[in-house]
Amino acid sequence: MQLCSTSGRRVIAAVLILSIPYVITAGEFSSRYIVEATDIGKLEDYCQQLGIEVKPLIYYPNPSEETMELYGDQYILKFSTADQSTVNMTMNKLEKLSWVESITPDEILDVHPIEYYDEAYPDENSSAHQVMTPNPYTPNDPRYPDQWDKPLTETDMAWNSTTGEGATVAILDTGVDSTHEDLVDNLYMGYNFYDDNTDYSDYSGHGTRTCGVAGAKIDNGVGIAGVAGNAKIMPLRLLGSEGIPYSTIINCVNYAIDNGGKIINMSWGSYTYSSTMNNIMNNAWDRGAFLVGGAANDNTDAPFYPASYDKVMNVGATTSADERWSSSNYGPYVQIFAPGGLSTNNGGGYGGVQPTSWTCPQISGLAALVWSAHPSYTNYEVWLAILRGADTIDSDVGPILRMNSRGALEADVSVNELIPEPLTTSAASIQHGSVRLSCPASTEYTLRVFDASGRQVLAQQGCTTVSGEIVCNPDLGGGIYFWRFKTVEGVTTGKMVYVK
Repeated sequence: MQLCSTSGRRVIAAVLILSIPYVITAGEFSSRYIVEATDIGKLEDYCQQLGIEVKPLIYYPNPSEETMELYGDQYILKFSTADQSTVNMTMNKLEKLSWVESITPDEILDVHPIEYYDEAYPDENSSAHQVMTPNPYTPNDPRYPDQWDKPLTETDMAWNSTTGEGATVAILDTGVDSTHEDLVDNLYMGYNFYDDNTDYSDYSGHGTRTCGVAGAKIDNGVGIAGVAGNAKIMPLRLLGSEGIPYSTIINCVNYAIDNGGKIINMSWGSYTYSSTMNNIMNNAWDRGAFLVGGAANDNTDAPFYPASYDKVMNVGATTSADERWSSSNYGPYVQIFAPGGLSTNNGGGYGGVQPTSWTCPQISGLAALVWSAHPSYTNYEVWLAILRGADTIDSDVGPILRMNSRGALEADVSVNELIPEPLTTSAASIQHGSVRLSCPASTEYTLRVFDASGRQVLAQQGCTTVSGEIVCNPDLGGGIYFWRFKTVEGVTTGKMVYVK
C-alpha cells in the first residue's frame, strides 16, 4: 500500500486505508476495534450512549509529533457486551457515519517467543565449545573466552572501530532482569506494554537472554560481552501468558522509535500472516527503524512472522561448526544467519543460547555497531551493509549468508543502481471462478492469497506469460481475500472479492 495525503497530513495504510472486514466469523469474538475518526467529540458521544469505552490508540506518555501525525486521530473502542451480533450491528452503523474514516478489529495475536524447548543448552559452567584463535580485540569480561561466536563473526575485529556507542536497541520481549550485573549499566527507558505500567521485570527469562546477546556490557570486568556492549538496551515487555492486540504492538513500536530505539528486535511470532501487522512494520520502516525478527526453529522453509514481512530482516541460526543449526528455519524468506553463543540468565549468571530467538539479537547488535560507526546511514543502508558484509557458507540447504561484523562496517552501501522501477500489478476487485492478475511480462513471481483472517489459502510460483498475466483456479469459498505478488523488483498487494 502507498502513502496518501489528506489535508496535508500523511495517512498510513497500517490501520487506515486497508479495509479489513470486521464481521467476526462463527466461533470467534472481538470486543475491541481501532477506529479512525475526524471528530472525537461525536465519537465519544456516540459511544457513551451505548456504553462503549473509548481511549486514544496511542496511550504512552509524551509521544512524538510524528507518531501523533500517524495515529493521533485513531481510537480504541472496547465493548462490554459478549453478544457478537450486537457488536457487529453497532460497528456497521458506525462505519456509515460521515466522520468515521476506517474501522479495524484490534485482533489478539497468538504469538509466542521462538525458543526451542526440546533440547538442553549448555549452562553457565559449560565448556562444550572450543575457544577459537586469539582476537584482535579482547574485552576484560572473564567469560569472554567462552564466546566462540565473536571471533567466528569477526565481531572482535569490529570492536576496534566501535562497541555500539550512541545506538539504542529496543528489545520487544518478555521484559528483563534489571538487576543483572551485565545488563544494569546499559538499560534505558524500559516499559511494560503488556500490563501498561513501569514494571518491566522478566516474565519468563526469555527477554533477559535476548538483551544479553545484543548488549551485555563490555569491558566491565564481569560476565560476557554483548555484540554492541556499549549500546543502550531498551527493554519493552510485550509478551505474557495471553495474546497481544494490534494496538499494543503499535504503541510498543512507536514508543521505541520516539525514544531513540531505532533498532527493533522481535524474537517472537507465529506462522499467521496479517496485513495489518505487515503495515505496522512498514510504518516503522518508513519512520527510519531497522526491524529484526527470528526465523523460528521448526526446520522448515515456511514463512514465520513478523520476521518474514518485507521490511523485517529475517534471521536463522548457525552453530559453532559454522553450519546451519538443524532446527533453524531456512529458505527464501530468511535473509541472513547468525550463531548462537552465551548470554545472561534471568536471576543472574549465564547460559548457552542457540535458537533463533537469540541469534536474532546478534543481528540487532550488529545493526547497532553499523549505526554507531556510520550514524548518517539510513535503515536501508544498514540493511545493505549487513547483507553485503556477510560471509557465504555452505549448508545442508545450500549456500547461506552468515553475519560478519567487520564486513558489515566496511561494506559498500551504494544504492543508486539498485533502486527498481515501481512494480505494476493489478487484479479486478471481483473475481469469478479463476483468479486473474495483470503483471509484468515474462517475470518470475510468487503469488500468495490470504483469507480475511490472515490465513494463507494459496501459494503459487512461476513465470508470467509474455502478455503479462497470471491465471489460477484456486479452491476457495466465496468471500473477501487479499493477494500478495512478489518478484525481484518488489511487492504489490491488493484485495478482491471471490465469487464461486
